[in-house]
Amino acid sequence: MIHSKYLWNIEEVAEDKAIQLAEQLKIALPLAKLLLKRKITTQGQFDKFFHPEKYESYDPFLLAEMDLAVARIKQAIELNEQILVYGDYDADGVTSIAVLMKTLKHLGANAEFYIPNRFTEGYGPNIPAFDMAKTQGVDLIITVDNGIAALEVMTHAKEIGLDVIVTDHHEPREVMPEAIAVIHPKHPKSAYPFDELAGVGVAYKLAHALLGEEPKELLDLVAVGTVADLVSLTDENRLLVQLGLRQLREGPNLGLAVLAKKASLKLEEATEETIGFGIAPRLNAVGRLGPADPAADLLLTEDPEEALFLAEEIDDANKERKQIVVDTTKLAMETIEAKESLGNVLVVYGEGWNTGILGIVASKLVGVYNRPAIVLGIDPVTGVAKGSGRSVEAFHLYEALDKHRDLMTAFGGHPMAAGLTLPADNLAELDTLLQKEASYLSEADFRPSLKIEEKLKLTDISVSFITQLEKLAPFGMDNPKPIFLLEKMNLKGTKRIGADKTHLKTLLQEDESEVALDAIGFGVGDLVEKISPSAAVDVVGELSINEWNNIKKPQLRLMDMDVPHWQLFDVRNKSEWSRILQEQSNSRIFVCFEERTVATLGEQNHILVNETESFTADFQTEELVFADIPTNMELIEQIVRETKPERIFVHFDAAEGNQIPTIPDRVAFAELYSLIKKFQPFPIEKYTPRLIQKFGWNKEQIDFMSNVFFDLEFAKMESGQIIINQVVEKRNLDESTVYQQKVEEITTRKKLLYSNYTELHSWMKSMMETSIYPNAEELENGN
Repeated sequence: MIHSKYLWNIEEVAEDKAIQLAEQLKIALPLAKLLLKRKITTQGQFDKFFHPEKYESYDPFLLAEMDLAVARIKQAIELNEQILVYGDYDADGVTSIAVLMKTLKHLGANAEFYIPNRFTEGYGPNIPAFDMAKTQGVDLIITVDNGIAALEVMTHAKEIGLDVIVTDHHEPREVMPEAIAVIHPKHPKSAYPFDELAGVGVAYKLAHALLGEEPKELLDLVAVGTVADLVSLTDENRLLVQLGLRQLREGPNLGLAVLAKKASLKLEEATEETIGFGIAPRLNAVGRLGPADPAADLLLTEDPEEALFLAEEIDDANKERKQIVVDTTKLAMETIEAKESLGNVLVVYGEGWNTGILGIVASKLVGVYNRPAIVLGIDPVTGVAKGSGRSVEAFHLYEALDKHRDLMTAFGGHPMAAGLTLPADNLAELDTLLQKEASYLSEADFRPSLKIEEKLKLTDISVSFITQLEKLAPFGMDNPKPIFLLEKMNLKGTKRIGADKTHLKTLLQEDESEVALDAIGFGVGDLVEKISPSAAVDVVGELSINEWNNIKKPQLRLMDMDVPHWQLFDVRNKSEWSRILQEQSNSRIFVCFEERTVATLGEQNHILVNETESFTADFQTEELVFADIPTNMELIEQIVRETKPERIFVHFDAAEGNQIPTIPDRVAFAELYSLIKKFQPFPIEKYTPRLIQKFGWNKEQIDFMSNVFFDLEFAKMESGQIIINQVVEKRNLDESTVYQQKVEEITTRKKLLYSNYTELHSWMKSMMETSIYPNAEELENGN
């Protein structure tokens, strides 16, 4: 067995409705099912989803108070008043600044931007910053991607005679801030038909309203901010990102183009993944380590040399950010591993940890331990702890923290993420209280889940089908990239790949079918040795088209797998056995029948079975390893039947050069008998070297023949010498128990060492999967 890392959740749709939609839209049935789940049920919805160029975005004046905002800004431009665009330090914030600043400059405004420092000022408007702006002659502040919750700051701005326009998309409070205008898609007076815009989307709407037409040349910036902020990629956001990606490919912002080149990103092939994994992390990096101004400057510059300088600074910051994340994650994990138990919530902290990257660290801890994680850095001077939390679906992090808001000086977030600040002295109490809040969580709650779109057959998968799937992009929130399930796959040519051999490459096939699908799994190379040749594997992953030498082929990016049955592994060769001995597994038990084998196992868990005593397999294990060979196969059958392990490994001493002993023929027995009779009393130990030299026997054969004589009462041993008994009746050699046992032992060794994998698997299968257990003879017949 292999247990999947994730819980696989498949949302079913009505088959008849899917068939009807497939016929109506003239598309493949699996694609029709995907569209039904995305609430696309008509030709019109289908057309809008796949052909954004046919549609216009919504009228910006449907947003409440947009007319007030436009009037005040135009007044400021006419009077040459000083305008300050007050932004945020993340990718959504800096793209919002760039969109609005470019628009204001185009209109001739006297405008500058300001981004609060994450470490000294925190998120959003603050009174000292507004006071400074007032003293420097600023007449109008326009917030972008922030401000909706800063009620006290806005009241102060009014008191000091500073006009403010708020543009934001974060959750509003019950009361709107006091401002000249509040532009927010969730404004209670808004008639806007879509309320999931990102901060940059709201800024773009204001730009549209100011210009009287859409500044479509800025849509690449809108796409970057929207994808980076993980908002819903449906409705208007989908339209903005689709068109923005086109702009990014065909005529990108100078700063984005230079940054992409520095990062070796091909903008002419840009997708939402280019933004999410390439551009956005770099724009975010500078604000995580210090002032975020270089990111905004990069997006605003029209000087190629300045763009190159800023791109290099940002790329260097991203490299530094990555290393800090690695180092801090290592420290956090060491702290967690040092605890007596994990607990249901991970609360970990350290002095001097960079608070700008702790959200990333918390996400990594959730990925490793599958538990909610809160990571905080403590300022050793002030004694203040500040950090971020990430959660699992079963635990509402915001609600749990909100119950203990009194312990914190600042706090905000949502069900899956939160930011918090509190005195370090309160950390232990917060940890204790959160463990109580999470006490209801079970192991099932800690297991991450994957949303599976559909079960597919290999025959469903083609280049044309994947091409249709790619038209569902851009993927993101509420429009996830489809993940498919393929059941009972046979894996062929499975191997580790990559410089560090951490990735998996294989070929998927179904029984009795020539159809095959290439698959590659990143970071799951350790599964290669866990898949047996006979395994029927369930796999989930994303489909893509792999092009090589102008040949296009479907490919699966394997994300998880499950083997729902027991497996047999043949480790009778030396290299495989060495690997097994080097691995350490608490769920593995080595079964030995000889003392000498135990000494070769080192610290591995093992049991030594004494064949002369009755044996009961009173243990359970996931993995059972037969290290050597018993004298009869019934012991193996008994152990397998009673333990029913998930994985069975058979070695049988094969890699030790174990030779199959031969039984002396009847001539040899007669020769030894004659010698003993002639020279009795016969000192067997004394004459053994001469017997070996004269007849070519080995000592084991000589001892065996002697013991057969004793067993048949042909002779006896007295004081180390053999004496022939007077034989009353003639007896055959095979009447001897000793002789029979040796024959059985040799037969067992031959079968276990020389049987092929199919024969061994068939034998083990009869024990693992049936209630009637055949004897060892079935191995010989391959049944």
